[in-house]
Amino acid sequence: MGMFSFLSAGRFERGVAAAPSVVPSRSTAMEAAADAQDSSRDAGMVLDALGAMLQLYGNHAFDTDARGSDEFRRQVRAWMLHATMGAPRPDHADDRPTAGIFYRDWKSVIQFFGEARRDEQKFVVRSLDDMRSVIWSFVSAVHQVVVEGSDESRVAAEQLSRMRLAVASNSTNLIKQEAIGVVSVMEQLLETRKERQQAQFARLAHKLKSLGRELEDAKRESIVDPLTGLANRKAFDEYITRCIELHSLLGQPASLMMIDVDNFKDVNDGFGHPAGDIALRQIANLLARTFMRRVDFVCRYGGDEFAVILQETGLENAQLLAERLRRQAQELRPVEPPEGVDPPSMTLSIGVAELLVGDDAVAWIKRADTALYIAKRTGRDAVSTAAF
Repeated sequence: MGMFSFLSAGRFERGVAAAPSVVPSRSTAMEAAADAQDSSRDAGMVLDALGAMLQLYGNHAFDTDARGSDEFRRQVRAWMLHATMGAPRPDHADDRPTAGIFYRDWKSVIQFFGEARRDEQKFVVRSLDDMRSVIWSFVSAVHQVVVEGSDESRVAAEQLSRMRLAVASNSTNLIKQEAIGVVSVMEQLLETRKERQQAQFARLAHKLKSLGRELEDAKRESIVDPLTGLANRKAFDEYITRCIELHSLLGQPASLMMIDVDNFKDVNDGFGHPAGDIALRQIANLLARTFMRRVDFVCRYGGDEFAVILQETGLENAQLLAERLRRQAQELRPVEPPEGVDPPSMTLSIGVAELLVGDDAVAWIKRADTALYIAKRTGRDAVSTAAF
């Protein structure tokens, strides 16, 4: 029912003005007058509530890319006066005031506030995306500092170890030689660190500037796999990098599962591609039900292969979760085969690897893939873990 459709029964303004076909009795006229008064009072209450809501909306306006808050408050107030009192529409000085609510421009009122709300939504969503991007830029920069700082510490430790050996030897020439080496290494490390930090700050500054120049309606590549509804490979590549960066900063464990659907080709060949699609969706739903924490990441890695990243989860717990997933998958049936035909197998082979210090994405994935290969080679429908 529309905002003012309660008036369509003819009890307010237009209906009251309509000439009756039969001369009403005194009691009928009194009842009609009472009804008109009730309807007028109801309409007044609705308009008062509408005006109060619009005024609150305008009072809490904020700047967006499309308009400033002061200008928006002015327009909201003008539309509020038009809707509640029949004042001229904003920027329409030639309008004549209207007494009847049926003659007010409700279509433009709805259009104005609808467009304003959409502008606000776009602005907030883009601002949050920009904030997340900036935060991850800083996390990435700090991660790089930690990694490169570890390399520098190793070089310095090696040089100082050589210096200690020289001192223990009591050889003046050797001590002098190693002391000069220590000074040289330290100078080089400091200069390298200075140059690297300058480069990092320059990259961060460039990132901030580029974020400010991004178009609000820029098309972004989808990160959802259309068949399964899970995250896709692009999202995986981004997430695994962030997971490694957080691991280097926080030191919390993380584990990766690479999952392959056994004999998936037999399902496609024997029962058709629709059955294969159903099988993939069933596996995806099972993964989504099994790994429900906010720190769990599930994706379709490609084809009949899936991947799961478990933050705050060591190898032992990840292996237990993988075993539970493997057993649950045995109960799935993508199709009901004809009588006398065995149902297609729906087992999983799973490789699990814990993130190690110094791992990058390639190394971590390779160890999980190696474990997956072992699980398939030893008979499928199995879980294998990567050695440290």
